Amino acid sequence: MLPGALILPLLMLALPAPAQAQTRTYCCNDAGGRRTCGDTLPQICYDRAYVELLGGRVVRSVEAPLTPEQRVRRDAELRASRDRLAREAEARRRDQVLLDSYASVSELDRRRDRELGNLEGEIRASRARESDLVTLNARLEKQKPASGTVPRTLSENLSINASELEAIRQVIASKQREAEQIRARFDADRKRYLELTGDAATR
Repeated sequence: MLPGALILPLLMLALPAPAQAQTRTYCCNDAGGRRTCGDTLPQICYDRAYVELLGGRVVRSVEAPLTPEQRVRRDAELRASRDRLAREAEARRRDQVLLDSYASVSELDRRRDRELGNLEGEIRASRARESDLVTLNARLEKQKPASGTVPRTLSENLSINASELEAIRQVIASKQREAEQIRARFDADRKRYLELTGDAATR
């Protein structure tokens, strides 16, 4: 049996030596494709893609910084992507509003007819006023003297009537454009409603 004083040193000799500390290495390829490495990031790697190794194993890959042209292209792509997502979200919102607004395509048609009917009533009233103004203008024209200066009051009345006639015709044209817009909007809504619901019974 070994003396106790010799056991401890022998046990210590039997233990494995401490593992060497692993060091980090940074590597990249230069313009000629040659690999450059260092225990700190080599200066040549600052504007290039590089890898970080630990004990010979890649633990991190870093992409090269973007050039100004690449940044412009990336920003344009990001904006385009955001715009596309916004349009898709808005389209989904409009679809939901359409579905929430009408229980059937027949209800949508009734709403269209009601809006157009109200507008056509306004157009008829405006045309009646236009007709009155045209009649009044003809009557005033007959009051002009055959020669000489037109009396001041008559001239003012003719001017006022002409201005009102122009204004009412602009109103009529505006309401006609509005009617066209209503028809186009309801046509588009009707088509989309049928696509969403398959409500073909009343197409």
